[in-house]
Amino acid sequence: MELVTHKVFNTCVNRYKGNYKTKQFSCWKQFLCMAFGQLTHRESLSDTILCLRANAGKLYHLGIGQAIAKSTLSNAKESRDCRIFSDIAMVLIEEAKSMYLNDNDLEVALKNNVFVIE
Repeated sequence: MELVTHKVFNTCVNRYKGNYKTKQFSCWKQFLCMAFGQLTHRESLSDTILCLRANAGKLYHLGIGQAIAKSTLSNAKESRDCRIFSDIAMVLIEEAKSMYLNDNDLEVALKNNVFVIE
């Protein structure tokens, strides 16, 4: 998560008033939950929540805090402006570009153990 600083993330959130009228489940916690689901190859929102609950003792260390209800995450996904996460994605894409700026396609493919077909 070090690629996305709180300052950059909060700039995006404040731009679209993402944490307006939220009490405990902030945009940052939503981002952490969704990133956890993505990085652990969860197939659905239910699967992500189930995996988060299975690791309830570690959620504090992940920055999430307590176990999240499926409805909480679902409501957050519906009600929050998707442009927040679109902006974060663009920040991450720019970071990835700068990391691989001097690499050619073959080196990138070898680093990621991915085969590039051209």
